[in-house]
Amino acid sequence: MSEIFNVFPTTIYADRIENHFVYKKLYYETNLYSKYDYVENERSSTVSEGQVDVDPLLHLEPTLYPLFGEIISHVKKYVLEILEYKDIFNYAITKSWISRARDNKEIPWHIHSTSHVSFVYFLNIPPNSHQTTFLNRENANGLFLGSNSQNTVDDATMVKKYNDLNSRTFFIHPEEGVVLLFPSTVSHGTKAVDENFKDERLAIVGDVNLILKEEFLHHSMGLIDEKYWMKFS
Repeated sequence: MSEIFNVFPTTIYADRIENHFVYKKLYYETNLYSKYDYVENERSSTVSEGQVDVDPLLHLEPTLYPLFGEIISHVKKYVLEILEYKDIFNYAITKSWISRARDNKEIPWHIHSTSHVSFVYFLNIPPNSHQTTFLNRENANGLFLGSNSQNTVDDATMVKKYNDLNSRTFFIHPEEGVVLLFPSTVSHGTKAVDENFKDERLAIVGDVNLILKEEFLHHSMGLIDEKYWMKFS
């Protein structure tokens, strides 16, 4: 009898944020988020999160401490219970900002190269909002170059039906009030599903670093607290 071993999966976590409507109301009724609010380049059909020109420090707003504390509780569950890492880390949010996309602007695939875990919290998701996309750059089951690219025209692809085993891309329909967690090294972006979309998609985006606890500084791998760094300008 045949056996199938699906190895080396990429794990993406999703769960709901409590008091979501409190945080959404804050956005629309105060200017709390304004200095962390990044709007895409109106001259371009795409927007890259590498172009952010605001200070990515939304997590330092005291009013939002409960939100970011809840996000970290999800990160701990993801790291300790799902990925089953040892409990040897403290958790530091290093960057966070508002990602605001209008009309059918897309965010191209990118990674967050300076962190361990990234999150996307969907603050406002109108109908027909862009999908969140993930790209498998390894393409382990691609038997021929480009054979399972979902960007290939239909008459050129070799794949009869896309599934979890032969797809290079994975799409998540965003749901308002949900936070996604994933390794920061995973390529991700957005994909428009309606060329006539004229609304506004809002998300709080951020990065988390895992810092070794004091009693585990002897580990050869892992990031140590910056208080032990020697800094130069």
